[in-house]
Amino acid sequence: MLPEVTLKAVSMDDVDRVGWWLEDEEVSARWFGHYGCGDPVHRGYDPIHMLESTDWEWQSVFGDSSRLIFSIYNDQDEHVGECQVLLDGEGGAELSLLIGRKDLWHHGYGTSTVLLMLDRIFGTLRMDRAWVNVPEDNAPALGLFEKLGFVGEAARELCRRPDGTVLTASILAIDAISYQFRRPADEQATEPAPVITVTGLPGSGSEDIGAEIARLLNSRQVDEEILDLLCRRLRCSPGEIEGFEAGHRSFWGRMLDAIVVPMEWSATYDVGYHMFKPEQDHEILQDQLTKERYAEGLKGVVWKLCAEGNVVLHGHGAHMFARSDRGTLNVFVSTSKQSREQRTAVELGMTPEEAKKWLKRADRENRSVFKNLIGSDLRDMGEFDIVLNTDRMSAKAAAKMVVGAVQEAAVQREASRTRELDEMTAR
Repeated sequence: MLPEVTLKAVSMDDVDRVGWWLEDEEVSARWFGHYGCGDPVHRGYDPIHMLESTDWEWQSVFGDSSRLIFSIYNDQDEHVGECQVLLDGEGGAELSLLIGRKDLWHHGYGTSTVLLMLDRIFGTLRMDRAWVNVPEDNAPALGLFEKLGFVGEAARELCRRPDGTVLTASILAIDAISYQFRRPADEQATEPAPVITVTGLPGSGSEDIGAEIARLLNSRQVDEEILDLLCRRLRCSPGEIEGFEAGHRSFWGRMLDAIVVPMEWSATYDVGYHMFKPEQDHEILQDQLTKERYAEGLKGVVWKLCAEGNVVLHGHGAHMFARSDRGTLNVFVSTSKQSREQRTAVELGMTPEEAKKWLKRADRENRSVFKNLIGSDLRDMGEFDIVLNTDRMSAKAAAKMVVGAVQEAAVQREASRTRELDEMTAR
């Protein structure tokens, strides 16, 4: 369990202690505000100078609305550190932190403080983004923020040491949506973990949007794993699944299936002549991969993943089988043929004409598989809750739109539960 901390207004005694802490080189190296090489640099104010400052100067430093400075106290009312929130004027806030009590290092005080600061940044201050600038040699701090969901964005040079080596810092950030969905497990118990399905034609970039949604929600993205789970469930190899799907991509493939396999075992019921008698060959064909077994197997895999929750399912017709009781949101990614052709040409190293032909064939095959194996028209937008046009937005913007819908749905469910509770109480 994390220790309890309180953020208080800075007192003169607090400033005096901060000054003494920074005299210790090991402590000053842990202060994110130490952006120089050599003497410790305290961001925002000079502790020694502030001890002799006027009331006006004190107020100008500790009353600055763009730089919020707090003293960190533990549950025994002991001063253990200092933290700051610097607003960048663009909807973001930079965090800096120092736990000055070395005897309390690695006891969770840094984590507790950062969580309080993030609640204030995203709750009270309504900021869109929080970020930190951590020296590369401060491994504990880097580990702390990565554990809390911060993602590395860039690196910058801080200074050059006397020996000529360069001290660099990593810039890590987290946005408001990502932080909201990184709640402790006890807070998630009453709210089903979100389940998102993302579907798109080849070259649409749907896989990138699915990955970004998963990142924002701190969810697991599942793509090829669906095929692996389907193979285990049906006791087939990936090659057998691929061959089976290929046989349902054209009229002639389906006719061949009907000729070789009895109609009631085949995916085709209306064409062809069959060679076997079902009553004689039941044992031979009981493990035959059929349309029914394929659909049931895929449904079972998707249901299992939905039951686990907190997952983004990409492709494989997952939107047709996702469980509605999990509050599933089905997303279709749309984009123009020209954009898809350009993307495909780059990704597969094709000429524009080759990409055009490849996509035409891939679209035809995908529609056939969906129609003949899953019984769905991939072009039926009525199967989806959200349709995104990536010609008009980036993958990140599209992902934020989806996460916003998830957030709004969660708010509505909570409001509905509150109304129900009020009604029961009134009775």
